[in-house]
Amino acid sequence: MDQFFDRFERLFKSWVAPGEEPRSARPTRRSGDPDVDAAMDELDDFLSAARGDDAAAERERARRAAEEARRRAEEAARARTTGGSTSRNGADGRDPRLVAAYEYLGLPFGTPADQVKAKYKKLLLKHHPDRHAGNPENIKKATETSARINESWRLIETWATTGRIPD
Repeated sequence: MDQFFDRFERLFKSWVAPGEEPRSARPTRRSGDPDVDAAMDELDDFLSAARGDDAAAERERARRAAEEARRRAEEAARARTTGGSTSRNGADGRDPRLVAAYEYLGLPFGTPADQVKAKYKKLLLKHHPDRHAGNPENIKKATETSARINESWRLIETWATTGRIPD
């Protein structure tokens, strides 16, 4: 909780004496919780940007680059461990069921999870059976399409979270 009061003190001092630089630009102690630390860093960067601090913008760019590199490394590791037996994997080492699931959603293999989820929701909204209530043929077709969309999403989500493909 002291971190919040330290921030408030620095913010208040920046309002009272805008020309003076605070004693410490960034507190040395960390909370141990990565989410709180990230929020505090974001608050620092926001407050620094309001003062025109170019170093804060550089720190933010470096943080984003490091996060992107970490995400890519995780995706590469996940791609190496697709799970299941190797006899099911194609020539490139990817499970054909997983590749087919991405293709059914209209996405290239390895698309980030947030984009897959957005596409899943968009397709499910478009092909939901309730949207075709007037025609029994269209309801049946929409139900089949929705089931396939859900199965593709379940397969990709399980692979993304566990690194394995369900049987």
